[in-house]
Amino acid sequence: MVEQDVLTAVLFQMGGGAVLGFATGYAAKKVLKLALLVLGLFTMGLLYLQYKGIVDVNYDALAAMVESTMNATTATASGIKTHVIANMPFAASFIAAFWIGFKYG
Repeated sequence: MVEQDVLTAVLFQMGGGAVLGFATGYAAKKVLKLALLVLGLFTMGLLYLQYKGIVDVNYDALAAMVESTMNATTATASGIKTHVIANMPFAASFIAAFWIGFKYG
């Protein structure tokens, strides 16, 4: 009886992880495409304005901001890794389905 309860819980976690992973991966790819389009257009506009002498970009400050953002992202990823390891059945199916959803999105 206990074994069946454990199996049911694991299968529920894996099924839920797969559904949520696919949906998240699919949506993430769509959002990423849109974000990259907007970022590209913004960058092109900024470079054009700089070329015309309307704005002046401080590249040292921009590089420092990007570096601090990357450091914060690395710290956050470390915390997520611990959480994923603690919830392995859900995480494994979520990651696999996320990849599939991202591929087909």
